[in-house]
Amino acid sequence: MHYQGDFTIALPTPQDEITFVLPTAGKIIFDHRGESIGGAQVGLAVDKLDIRSVRFAEGHAQCGMSIRRGLFAERLSALLGRPLAAPVRFAPVVDLNVAAFKGIRALLEMATGTEFDQLISSGLLMPVRLQEMLVDAVLETWPHNFSEALRSPMPSIAPRHVKLAMAYIHEQPLSLLTGSDLAGRVNVSLRALQDGFKRFAGTSIVGYQRQVRLEQARRVLASGQGGSVAQVALQHGFSNAGRFAQYFQQAFGVSPAQVRGR
Repeated sequence: MHYQGDFTIALPTPQDEITFVLPTAGKIIFDHRGESIGGAQVGLAVDKLDIRSVRFAEGHAQCGMSIRRGLFAERLSALLGRPLAAPVRFAPVVDLNVAAFKGIRALLEMATGTEFDQLISSGLLMPVRLQEMLVDAVLETWPHNFSEALRSPMPSIAPRHVKLAMAYIHEQPLSLLTGSDLAGRVNVSLRALQDGFKRFAGTSIVGYQRQVRLEQARRVLASGQGGSVAQVALQHGFSNAGRFAQYFQQAFGVSPAQVRGR
């Protein structure tokens, strides 16, 4: 895209997407979470829920894309082998002179250019695969709060006390023992157990308990059993169906209703 002149656009109510912008000329400035970010020769990752306006200046030209946040969450959950304990957050500004971003630009130019229009639009598999390639390229290249976990997977062999605590949580997911109670059961200090979960599970004890219940709820929903979404939520220790849906969406990138409907 190429824009002439210097002007500002106030945006309508956005969707839950991340917008990635790779300028090729001029400047683009986003009002993002109350701060102005952007400029020439920097790549931008902006949360569309937090964008209020955007200004184009100095003959701005760009290639860019918006990707649903849930796609990133779903892919990360699969790559890490566990639900996500927090929303995905990308670095808002990156240096486009870094060689790795040239690959993302090449994929974007292929997706938005005219040379491959017929190939991309003529079938169902190519657009899906191209989307998957873009999601994977962004997750591998653009810094985010799960980058370190992707580069350095959690150690596979946890110490005995962590294994015992994890096993108990899986066997009794609705017991909701406190961290102190679990530590007493496996004969270590609370601090040692907390450190063990953070290192080997990538989350807190409470976060791990929630992950186990979410994973079990997902299996029930996918099987079509357990009644309504609200009933499945209650069966797995979530008294508030709205909060359950929020945790589920964050962890897996899809809603409980979508899993039930598959």
